[in-house]
Amino acid sequence: MTIYPVAHYLLFTIYVNFNTILYSFKRWNISTGKIDWVGFYNFTDIIEKIATQPPYKYAIRNTLLWIPLNIAVLLPLSLVVAYFFSKKIKLHNFYRIVYFFPSILSIVIITMVFSFMVSPNLGVVNAVLDAVGLESLKRSWLGDPSTALGTVFFFCVWAGIGFNAAILLGAIGRIPNDLYEVGMLEGITKRKELIKVVIPMIWPTISTLVIIGTSGAFTIFLQSKLLSNGGPNFTTNTAALQIVNLVSDGNYGTASAFGVMLAIVGGVITWMIKWFLDKKTTVEY
Repeated sequence: MTIYPVAHYLLFTIYVNFNTILYSFKRWNISTGKIDWVGFYNFTDIIEKIATQPPYKYAIRNTLLWIPLNIAVLLPLSLVVAYFFSKKIKLHNFYRIVYFFPSILSIVIITMVFSFMVSPNLGVVNAVLDAVGLESLKRSWLGDPSTALGTVFFFCVWAGIGFNAAILLGAIGRIPNDLYEVGMLEGITKRKELIKVVIPMIWPTISTLVIIGTSGAFTIFLQSKLLSNGGPNFTTNTAALQIVNLVSDGNYGTASAFGVMLAIVGGVITWMIKWFLDKKTTVEY
């Protein structure tokens, strides 16, 4: 029973990652099949491209921007949604389905629907702006360099709230009712209840989602690929998408070097954030 998972791990984790490290020190000519050992050339080449070429500059910037977006926007919104769901507001079961539905649909489907929504000519967003007299705000949301990245990030937040809220709701459901009753007797507001009771009690879950979101920032690419293909003018490019593009162009050595560098940087940033989160004292149930 364990042969398959062990073989899968050895092949697709150990072997693939080991080969990636080896390829990062090689140049592969896809026309002739010749492989040459080039040492650290691929790494220096990537560093030079990051410093000078827009696709790589935007890729690093957008990847790093996702980390504060996840911590400061996505998680707080998910926490508020989960908190109100836990209070069983009117139609809460319906709203739970609405929020969680994007998480169970194929990302191809939801990106296609979202693209239709923000379409400059047929989309409902510009139609609504036109209907309420805000024609000046109409945009080609995914085609305008000034709004494309914000639109992609908005999609990521919208699509990610449901999953995070479901995880947080499960954690909130394990909080003893006695704590809520004590709070009611003390006359605390819902805001204080959320800050003083809920957040400390589910801190391990919040920390886990922060770590998952931080590490996920270095692998995110499908959203930009499907919504805008990294454009316009590379403004929605990400590091992972740039690696995919390098592989598609046959630059396996450069792509491997970029991947290794990204793994090192991502590992360091994730560890630093985890170290900071672990310093906060957790509350036992």
